[in-house]
Amino acid sequence: MLKYAGRSVIFIACSISSLTWATQTTDSDLVTDSYLVTFKKDSSGNSIVKKNVQNNNAAKKNGVPFGEHSTGQDKKALAATLGVNGEIASIFETIDSAHIRMSAVEADKLRKHPSVADIEQNRITTSSATNQYSPGWGLDRLDQTNTNLNSIYSYTANGAGQTVYVLDTGLDLAIPAVASEFGGRASVIFDVNSGGTGADCNGHGTRVASAIGGASNGVAKGARIVAAKITSACTGNSDTATWALAFNWLAANAPRGTIVNLSSEIAARNALGQYVCVGSGNPVVSTVVESAIKAAYAAGIIVNVSAGNDSCNTAYYTPTRMVEAFVVGATDSSRLAFGQDAKANYSRTGTNVSTFAPGTSVNLLNWNGQQVTDSGTSFSAPYVAGIFALACQAVAPYCSQANVADIYNNFRNTGTLGTVTESNGSPLIGATSRFISKQSW
Repeated sequence: MLKYAGRSVIFIACSISSLTWATQTTDSDLVTDSYLVTFKKDSSGNSIVKKNVQNNNAAKKNGVPFGEHSTGQDKKALAATLGVNGEIASIFETIDSAHIRMSAVEADKLRKHPSVADIEQNRITTSSATNQYSPGWGLDRLDQTNTNLNSIYSYTANGAGQTVYVLDTGLDLAIPAVASEFGGRASVIFDVNSGGTGADCNGHGTRVASAIGGASNGVAKGARIVAAKITSACTGNSDTATWALAFNWLAANAPRGTIVNLSSEIAARNALGQYVCVGSGNPVVSTVVESAIKAAYAAGIIVNVSAGNDSCNTAYYTPTRMVEAFVVGATDSSRLAFGQDAKANYSRTGTNVSTFAPGTSVNLLNWNGQQVTDSGTSFSAPYVAGIFALACQAVAPYCSQANVADIYNNFRNTGTLGTVTESNGSPLIGATSRFISKQSW
């Protein structure tokens, strides 16, 4: 259940340029007549989602479309079984949950159903050895263990054979400059907008994808990029139901070793629209989203997420509080001359941060194929997703066979400790000073 007493809760895509500061109330963040329902298991350990269901083997053989459930269960039949006057929008079979469009009255009635464990209202989210010369300081920093930049990004592994899903604002491969950046390695698998093509008219998703695997700006220039547009139109807004839909599908359908990048997090604002930090007494938590991420993690999916841009502690937010998520904070270039990676002042900290990576004024590709610079943990995270692709290529088939916990731990062990400092150069407080570069791969 999404919990945070007394203040509004929002989701932001972690690009500094996309942050909005308009006043919002708690009610304005909620999606009317839209609920996420989690079901109980019976004495035999079965959920109503999976009862009396024959596996749709033909669908599995031919591939299940992104976002669709794999059980073959009829949505109308489930609604009738529950006795709900509403529409089953999605079934999340890996976490015994469903997205149901129904009135608040129907939701209150459904809470009393013996098969229902919990109901949370859907909530709006908002989006966040080859040599390459003059790659920008971010890539330049990532190919070495120290801060002595040489204006070259050198690499041997390029992520070939690895797949990275980008859950973001889409990708417009009809634009020649965008398509050429990925050289046939990118595709769009899903658009939450009815009739949409997955085209990015916001820019955030293209910038994220370019940091992962773009020819000009990417770490893993040979990785396959699969874009899922989870945001509404050009707004950058998504919702928790769509997050759950995406991770449920990945858990049920993506092969072990698949890498997923989510450059969005939950944040909190007060009534004046100001970002505020929460603590252990009032964490911002979505049970359904966390369950879906856990299911993906258990299925062997590497879940890479941005830490957030409100300078708060990652320990009190979904998904950055989760051990199942590899959480990436951001650095800037202000202290490279002193042999230090300065934590960006906006970046979240906390012991849940797995590593830091460049995130301030880094070179990226915009939705229209133009080069831009942008800042935020939204862009430090995809750098690390790209490094995951290099690492999984280098040690193949390890990532497709190992437990994700072991992958995370081994990956952390490749990092350099002690290099990340506070913005003034003093020792980093409240987080492990770790910087993972691609030099080992």
